[in-house]
Amino acid sequence: MNTTTKPLEELVRELPPDLQARVRDYAEYLLARPARPPEPSETAEPGPEAEVSLREITAETVRPVCRLTDTLTPPKKYMVAPNAVSIAQAHFEEHAWFRAIYADETPVGFVMLYDDPEKQDYFLWRLMIAGHHHGKGFGRQAMELVSDYVRTRPGAKVLVTSCGQGAGSPEGFYRALGFERNGKMYDDEVGLSLTL
Repeated sequence: MNTTTKPLEELVRELPPDLQARVRDYAEYLLARPARPPEPSETAEPGPEAEVSLREITAETVRPVCRLTDTLTPPKKYMVAPNAVSIAQAHFEEHAWFRAIYADETPVGFVMLYDDPEKQDYFLWRLMIAGHHHGKGFGRQAMELVSDYVRTRPGAKVLVTSCGQGAGSPEGFYRALGFERNGKMYDDEVGLSLTL
């Protein structure tokens, strides 16, 4: 699940061969869709007091959610895969659960879980907040909603994630939420666990 500095093509090559062409085509389709003009309510920037929610991504919202990736700057942009890649991967992984993160009516981020109730395996696969919305508490509030969701899943006792190290690492963010290192490594990312 390491996506720290990999381009789209390299991420696609890591998928099983029978999925590579479909994921590549789907990611290109998502990025090629014309943007719909913003509605007046979408032009105001939400502040820290905005209500955060997790919403399903629709044909109308997929492009704005994908474009949130463009707001990240180095080194943080190297710590998470582009949203278009994540959404494409989710469509070919039966255990993917993904949502757009909204502050009031504005998309501000993306979250994706590996959600396998049969194995009682719950892994925070992706979390991103648009660069200009960092520091407003949206990531923390989204993680509270994600944790609440995971608590409803069969046998959920822990939420696991991983993160890259070095400049831009989100480890401090996760540790402030109660995640602790679990001694595991996922490729070159350190494993973290949150007891639910």
